[in-house]
Amino acid sequence: MNDQNDRASVTRIQSHYGIVFPQDYLDFIQLYGDASFDLIQGTETEDWDIRFHVLDDQFIVNNAALVDEVNPDPRRIIPIAWSVSSGNNYLLDYRENKVSPSVLVMEHELAMVREDAESEAETMEEAQQLMEENVKLLAAHFQSFAALLQVRSSQA
Repeated sequence: MNDQNDRASVTRIQSHYGIVFPQDYLDFIQLYGDASFDLIQGTETEDWDIRFHVLDDQFIVNNAALVDEVNPDPRRIIPIAWSVSSGNNYLLDYRENKVSPSVLVMEHELAMVREDAESEAETMEEAQQLMEENVKLLAAHFQSFAALLQVRSSQA
């Protein structure tokens, strides 16, 4: 794909969600988008084989099919990467800061599907609270998240 197609796809994605991706995120995936990463916190590897979603015409469709049913706010929490090994998702959260969104992690094994949350809860507010438990703050902004990533040494 050429730069013009890439820019058009990014523009369509941003328009769909009503957001603007942070420039440091766009620069990062431009440089490392095809790489696989390990998430390191301190000396511990917390997650491995993390890959970034391609910002193409399938981005919105893929998110709708794969993540939206467990996402507490699919219009303002945007999946950007996932772990091949754990199934965890990494997401930009635009709810508090539209310029520098925080990064959330959604643990695949613990995430509740919206339909289940709605059937368990007595009110829509309770269902939304259950959905909020699907995500946890990982980093205050994308640069902090990127600092935790290390390119995998053994690409399989």
